[in-house]
Amino acid sequence: MRAKNIAQRTFDMPFFLMVLLLWLIGNALVCSAVAPPTDAPSGLSDLFAYIGNSFETSPLFRSQVIWTIMGIIIVLIMVSVPVEWYYKIAPFFYVATILLLIAVLTSGVSSKGAGRWIAIGGIKLQPSEFAKIGLLLMLARHFARYEISLKKPITLLAPGIIILIPFALVIRQPDLSTTLALIAMSLPIFYWVGLKLVEILYLISPGISALLAVLPLIVAFVRKGTVETVMTSGVDAVTTQGSQLGIIGTIPWAIFFATLCVLFYFFRTSKIILVLVISLNLLSASASTLVWENWLNDYQKVRVISFINPQLDPKGSGWQVIQSQIAIGSGKFSGKGYLKGTQVNLAYLPEQHTDFIFSVLGEQFGFYGCVGVILLFFMLIARALHAVTNINERFINVLVVGATSLLVYHIFVNIAMGIGLMPVTGLPLPFLSYGGSFTLTVSMLVGLILSARAQDI
Repeated sequence: MRAKNIAQRTFDMPFFLMVLLLWLIGNALVCSAVAPPTDAPSGLSDLFAYIGNSFETSPLFRSQVIWTIMGIIIVLIMVSVPVEWYYKIAPFFYVATILLLIAVLTSGVSSKGAGRWIAIGGIKLQPSEFAKIGLLLMLARHFARYEISLKKPITLLAPGIIILIPFALVIRQPDLSTTLALIAMSLPIFYWVGLKLVEILYLISPGISALLAVLPLIVAFVRKGTVETVMTSGVDAVTTQGSQLGIIGTIPWAIFFATLCVLFYFFRTSKIILVLVISLNLLSASASTLVWENWLNDYQKVRVISFINPQLDPKGSGWQVIQSQIAIGSGKFSGKGYLKGTQVNLAYLPEQHTDFIFSVLGEQFGFYGCVGVILLFFMLIARALHAVTNINERFINVLVVGATSLLVYHIFVNIAMGIGLMPVTGLPLPFLSYGGSFTLTVSMLVGLILSARAQDI
């Protein structure tokens, strides 16, 4: 592959400045979340004194500042490296992340019921974060050389294996949010390298079938009067109600399955793909129902239902979403002011420095602050994707599409999660959330995008 030499490469300063601004905002929010003051600073001198004191007394804030500085250094190093170098190291980086994922399963450090970390020299790292970069590099290298087409099912084998290995190891931890992130990154890449939207639908249809098949059982929990049934008679009583929906409950899945059949006819799908997609849809629909009725424990069912109706368990699994909505709503249009958020300062919001950092932003800076950050994200993504329109190198394009898709997925899901539109999955917000491994991963994504932008400018 061809690439500009270092003398020809141009640094995209506007993109980098937007990244720095987002990191600055993120560190300020993390500081307010992990080291809330007893009294809000009255002036700039008091504010700087508070931040300096927080750096000395708060290990979390100090760690985030250090991780951010390391991230900036990684970005500057990566952008100075020719893009073809990433092509060469892709298999080695991919294998290294797979070995780290295996190490997590054999000797990893557990926290909150999941073993996702490994300890190296007293520092805990999350290999599943780096697996995103390994998968991205490997897919980009593969599609730089090979095509993909559902008309030739054999072309799905290699990329399928490349995705399946880290997917299986991450889901084993278990880490559902990261496994979904791997899929969210891979699908736009598949589309960019040649698959049609209807073919993408075929690929994700088993997941949709699983959701629609179990939907009647979930709906039964959130029907009027169900809350009392769960609290007094137990979840099993409501499951019986769901089973009694019968044929009516299968209508959503039946409509979707019929739509698939119509698409098969109009797009002249090959018999192999037709049989495979239908089989997987029937299998996933049956499996999801069996898992719900026979494998999930009562507390797990209540947690699933609280995604739809947090008020079902307001002091348990629904607490985070409810407090997040209160925090964002209380900020109104202009916010309560930096370091003046009551939800944040009184620690009503769990994981406020990680998964719910957007709520910290909303309470302190209000609607205007949230819109400002979202616009900053939008400009960053738009500028990243601009490189794809001007570069003909397939490897570079796949890198940019994959890296940008991953950032978009994290941004969309985290914000939607914070305002109660999506389930709480433990997905951090790029540049703003606390987290060492995640900060380094985001910095590598930025480094790859900037390196690609250097080929474009």
